[in-house]
Amino acid sequence: MATSITTKTPDGVAALIRISSIPKFIYEKKDDFILVLDRVQDPGNLGNLFRTALAAGVNKILLGGGANPLNQKVLRSSCGSIFHLPYKRLIGDEDKVIHDLLSCLEDLDRNGFQIVSTGGKDKFPKRTSKPYWELNWSKPTALILGNEGSGIHHKIVDAFNETITIPHSELVESLNVASVAVPLLLERKRIALTSISKKKK
Repeated sequence: MATSITTKTPDGVAALIRISSIPKFIYEKKDDFILVLDRVQDPGNLGNLFRTALAAGVNKILLGGGANPLNQKVLRSSCGSIFHLPYKRLIGDEDKVIHDLLSCLEDLDRNGFQIVSTGGKDKFPKRTSKPYWELNWSKPTALILGNEGSGIHHKIVDAFNETITIPHSELVESLNVASVAVPLLLERKRIALTSISKKKK
């Protein structure tokens, strides 16, 4: 059992959930949107990422190490999203996690996914990045968000060509990973809704 009732003033609602009842991460051909988190360590960030991913219609989440999704702070900040969204967490030391994460991404690449890294405009000086709205979000997509301190591991960035950014003021060095996820994950849904609206006119 996992519990999130550790605060002095909980919300007043509690539930007992068997860990075995959490949806399993099993790749299916209908999957077309997977969120990949490279060593995201803050439990609050991770819970918010689960919540945003569920709202955006992400099929599954692949976790390269980082915080445990069953951490009590993750459970609270996810607002129950973790019980609806299949995930797989790769564990081990950093070298093993990155090796296994690369292997999973290569499998997705072979299955027709575009593998998309994210980062600030100066994060990858040797490669061309484009604003996130210029990406073709209609393709099956594996979107990678990186560690709060170091970003996406260089071995992962070097393995794939597509990189997107969120343009912002130079007065801010970087954005919080949970904040970055909101426009990126919801852009795909915005495009789909815009397309439906245009067809109705």
